[in-house]
Amino acid sequence: MIRWINEWYHPAAAADTTVKTRNYYLDNLKFILITFVVISHFALQLFYINDIKYLTHFIYLFHMPCFIFVNGFLAKRLNAGGKLRVDKIMVVFLMYFIFKFGNVLLEILFGRKAHLSLFQDSNAPWYLLALCVWYLSVPLLERIKTGYLLAGSLCIGMLVGYVSCIDNVFTLSRIFVFFPFFIMGFCLPGKKLETFLDKKIRIPAIIILVAIFLVIALFWKELSPVKNIVYGSSPYAISLKGLAKYGFFIRGIWYLVSIVVSISVMLLVPRCKLFFSALGERTMQVYMTHIWVRNALAYAGFFALVKEGPKLLAVGVLIGSVLLTFLLANKWLKLLFDLLMSPKLFARALKKE
Repeated sequence: MIRWINEWYHPAAAADTTVKTRNYYLDNLKFILITFVVISHFALQLFYINDIKYLTHFIYLFHMPCFIFVNGFLAKRLNAGGKLRVDKIMVVFLMYFIFKFGNVLLEILFGRKAHLSLFQDSNAPWYLLALCVWYLSVPLLERIKTGYLLAGSLCIGMLVGYVSCIDNVFTLSRIFVFFPFFIMGFCLPGKKLETFLDKKIRIPAIIILVAIFLVIALFWKELSPVKNIVYGSSPYAISLKGLAKYGFFIRGIWYLVSIVVSISVMLLVPRCKLFFSALGERTMQVYMTHIWVRNALAYAGFFALVKEGPKLLAVGVLIGSVLLTFLLANKWLKLLFDLLMSPKLFARALKKE
């Protein structure tokens, strides 16, 4: 048992002489997170079952905060040598447009009323647009002290909810609300992360996760008025309604709970090479294509049929979403996305003579 724990969580203490060429922890974390993203997006279609509703809101406490943290952590290299990787940002921007047009194409194929709003989206593409903005801010972030960055971004994230005009246009609300998680990752030194992950506090992490899930399940009626705070997509007047005046404090509590849950989840992610570690670099293809699959199923009436069946069928859908994550992370789809996401395509256009 101790040997297994060391191999998973304390690789430096394990007898392993192999040369480590990748950060397996980040690979594992990214793939586990994208799996939870897929589960939650399918679960949104199954909210008629209370247990799935509780699970989804629990997942929303950490899956995007953790993902954004990882992107911030990896963004340290984005402005190496004072040269911003504009080509990489343009790749993400291209993926955003492909994502949007893919959604519209699906609507047309299924005979639905197609709607295209390039810079307004409350659905999955918002993340890629927000990522472009956060990446562009990196040169500025490097010039501001960590304490000011964290305090300032948290305050702005809590105050922006009072501005009614900041919502899904240019995904501004989520850009501000989730920005602190990007900054946390960006400002955290790699050695400090490794030191923290070496701490033997996995049991407290499990207890925290179980306790918070039970609180959500047992006190759902009391928490329902503030449940939409986890999405960060709309001003307090819409997401909190009668509780809007307390939005600053409610979002502050959400920040605190999300950070605690995210840390607990991150502590439980194995740090060694696993059978799915290599799939951690394929999260973009899974992120985009699983939405297309889910939407196609919804348009075809799949979820309506599931609703008419036994509840166990809905559980099967969630299990199927996990299997879909592995399926969409296949190497053939990776070849296509590697081609679309090649920074060289933009690097040539940006290269100075």
